[in-house]
Amino acid sequence: MVYYTDGREEAALGRRGVAAMAALMAEAFMEHANWRALIPDERRRRRALRALFRFMGGVAARYGRVVVAVEAGRVVGYVTFMDEADRAQVSPLRVALSGGLPAALRFALALRPGELAVMRAFGELVQARYAAAGADQTGLHLYTAAVEPASQGRGVMRRAFSYFERRFKELGFRSYELETTDPANIPVYLALGLSAAGEAALPGGRGLWFFKKEL
Repeated sequence: MVYYTDGREEAALGRRGVAAMAALMAEAFMEHANWRALIPDERRRRRALRALFRFMGGVAARYGRVVVAVEAGRVVGYVTFMDEADRAQVSPLRVALSGGLPAALRFALALRPGELAVMRAFGELVQARYAAAGADQTGLHLYTAAVEPASQGRGVMRRAFSYFERRFKELGFRSYELETTDPANIPVYLALGLSAAGEAALPGGRGLWFFKKEL
């Protein structure tokens, strides 16, 4: 399901919509400290991010929920979710069924062995965290939140969070969780009212932080 912050709703984002979302998210994450540290080469980093958000976004668009941030009639950001009760989440089968296998392969080929090991460790830690917590029938897992570079710092994400928190509460959800590997995001999430819910360590000394908010 797709929810626009101007009040519109659609059943699907569509192939072009997923491609546009992946492109915007890739540009939004290009200068994030964690991605710059993981993939120093700019060209390879952009290629990896576009592929990553293409296959993850395809799954979210087909099996999850996508919030589209609209400002002055123009799309400027996205937030993707999966229901916590849906334990399949972004599974290999769902990647295949949503047409994301080519993108998943491009992502893997864009990474060097050490970088791939970090991504694998990240996935395993996230899966372990949510498996230990059990399926929450009224919870959501926020996968990605991104605003186009030109619109960053203008309160777009704050307004998008306010919108989806209100809308999802109306739909019966009572909480959402997310994780980040970028320490710069920690004060942002705290300012948005989320609470720290744990942390872990990735290879190379990078951190992984979990946050949760009750609606």
